[in-house]
Amino acid sequence: MKISNSDIFTCYLSFCNEGQVIQSKFSIYDTYLTIQISDIDELKVDYCSQDAIFEWKLENGNYCEVIVITENYSQTYKGSKQIILNLKQHLNGKVFFRNFKSHYNKIQTIKKTKQGDISKCYNKYLNIEVIAKRFNLTQNIERQQKKLILNELKICQYLSQYAQESIIQLREFYQEKDKIILIFDFCEGGTLNSYMAQNNFCPQFIHIRKIMKKLLLAIKFLHKHNIMHRDIKMDNLMLLENNNPNSIQVIDFGFSTFIDDQPYIIERCGTPGYIAPELYSENPFDEQVDIYSLAQIFFILLTGRKFAFDSHSFKTFTLLHEKQSNIIREATKNEIIVDLFQKMTNSPEKRYNASQCLNHQYFEKTSKIKQQQKICKHQVNLSKVSFVKDSILISQIERVIIIIKP
Repeated sequence: MKISNSDIFTCYLSFCNEGQVIQSKFSIYDTYLTIQISDIDELKVDYCSQDAIFEWKLENGNYCEVIVITENYSQTYKGSKQIILNLKQHLNGKVFFRNFKSHYNKIQTIKKTKQGDISKCYNKYLNIEVIAKRFNLTQNIERQQKKLILNELKICQYLSQYAQESIIQLREFYQEKDKIILIFDFCEGGTLNSYMAQNNFCPQFIHIRKIMKKLLLAIKFLHKHNIMHRDIKMDNLMLLENNNPNSIQVIDFGFSTFIDDQPYIIERCGTPGYIAPELYSENPFDEQVDIYSLAQIFFILLTGRKFAFDSHSFKTFTLLHEKQSNIIREATKNEIIVDLFQKMTNSPEKRYNASQCLNHQYFEKTSKIKQQQKICKHQVNLSKVSFVKDSILISQIERVIIIIKP
């Protein structure tokens, strides 16, 4: 979708030049902003670019000035606290900020990553908890890794313009020397794994349907905007609110890509157990790989277990999907549910897209989906299922792998 560059916010701030106070116009557009730096010159800053960094100064808890820093330019601008605040709010999630520690206190490290860490932090001025995803951009970082980091930032910034309710929102991003820090909403409800554990690995049918509808709407939105997620899995689905399936969020766009940005930084990637069959071959693939991954989420929600794969041939996948369908049939006693799963795991050319899934009978209000408590994981007989290396509890740690074409 092409974005029009209409002027969406304008304000005037002042700066001093050789003892003279000069008014400067800030104009914010959809994909960039401009700053008037003289009578004839202006500075253009594309969003997500490292052309300029903004440092916000506070006085008695109120924003009082902003310093704009570029490679060849640094200027301090002042204005009323309301104008400075409005400017910052319009630039949140669009341009790089600086001085992260003046705004946030770190509460705890949640996870160490290859590139940095993910932490729970506290915004000292808004009194809210957030997630800070920190990347180390040291000189010896691999070129491919740096591209992935900047690509994730670009995609998250693009998505933040639309605020789709089931896609995690990028609130701010900071550059501190050799670090980039992305700020996201804090998901109090934890991962979908945590939600399953809270519900004894056996959530109600009506809640599963809510989750699947929310996720399909999110995937439909991504695909409409020419984005493949490529790593849909239980750990990348979180709940903003504790035990509230309506608050489900798609997170972690580290492997995501704009579909037209070929060649991709990483050609084929994902997490075992969620990867579509076509990614294991030399065959072309498209955004339908996300639908397949979501089908595996559907299977876990319905049965409380995740499959591990012994072989990755198309013949094996076909037999595996038949076994999965039988397990769902035994667990739910409902052919409508089985049919949707089969449509989502079909061969790429026959696989349903997100819109077709949402139009499936499973989501119709008149659909006679029985709301009785389904058979839980310990009641489903998995011992006779072939092509299952281990019937793994979904709480097990999942490792991301990267598949690169030879």
